[in-house]
Amino acid sequence: MTLPSGWLGPQDNFLGIDEPWCRPAEAGVYVLPAPYEHTSSYILGSDRGPSAIIEASQQVELYDETLRHEPYREWGGIATAATLNLNGLVDGPAVQAIQNFVQPHVGLGKFLITLTGEHTGALGAIRAHARAYPAMCVLQIDAHGDLRQAYQDNPYSHASVMARVVQDGLSLVQVGVRSISPEEIELIDKTPRITTFFAASILDPSGPYEGRASRWIPDVVKACTGPVYLTFDCDGLDASLVPALGTPEPGGLGWYDTLALVTALANGPGIVGMDVSEIAPIEGFVAPQFSIARLIYRMLGRIRAGRRVH
Repeated sequence: MTLPSGWLGPQDNFLGIDEPWCRPAEAGVYVLPAPYEHTSSYILGSDRGPSAIIEASQQVELYDETLRHEPYREWGGIATAATLNLNGLVDGPAVQAIQNFVQPHVGLGKFLITLTGEHTGALGAIRAHARAYPAMCVLQIDAHGDLRQAYQDNPYSHASVMARVVQDGLSLVQVGVRSISPEEIELIDKTPRITTFFAASILDPSGPYEGRASRWIPDVVKACTGPVYLTFDCDGLDASLVPALGTPEPGGLGWYDTLALVTALANGPGIVGMDVSEIAPIEGFVAPQFSIARLIYRMLGRIRAGRRVH
């Protein structure tokens, strides 16, 4: 059977899923690649991240031994859209194009994962979801605050994307931040809608949470004021786990803490959508994008299980 125009088959889709499990009419998950990069300020190449993640995902084992099933079947399948061509668009027009790409699929009973390049690309997906879920809270896993009003004179910089989210009136919970400016600290301190869990306070054994996920994750969940949209900048993870990053930082989240957090969010307020950004592939080194592909699939299993809880 031929897939509808604009959707990818087993040779090209996320996880290499065969028909009928990759058909958009039946699939409960849509993967939407939107490879935007314009303002990266250190290592370039995040626009190649979505395709690298999809390519690596075809080596991911589909059975989740912790859940004891194949999550893609529990979802009714996973469909992957053809990559969005941004045609040289940048800043506001690019964000709008990504919003237009995501928006038609929101609210149709599908769970959407937008794969983008630099974190700015996430803004379009966040805005698309906010129209359908006005009470949603944005949960940001990230090494950086991304709360500068502008960076290098650009309000659409990857270092300013969460300032735009807050400007849109959304609540923001940040997890794993460990690189931030005085301007951003000032905004956090004066804005009740922003709650920040710095990496040093939750991961350092000498910190107030003694570095134990069971201590800090309930406080993160409690800080979420509504259903959660998860915006996942890959540099939120420790750079030793995922070194192929535009702006790597040591001291980040580990694999199991990240999955424990996603599980708690899925079982608590629920997760209504997500995006993944900032992988900058290193030629000949596939481990980072494979790790992220596998992490996405593990997250999907836990999000699906959380929906049964609700």
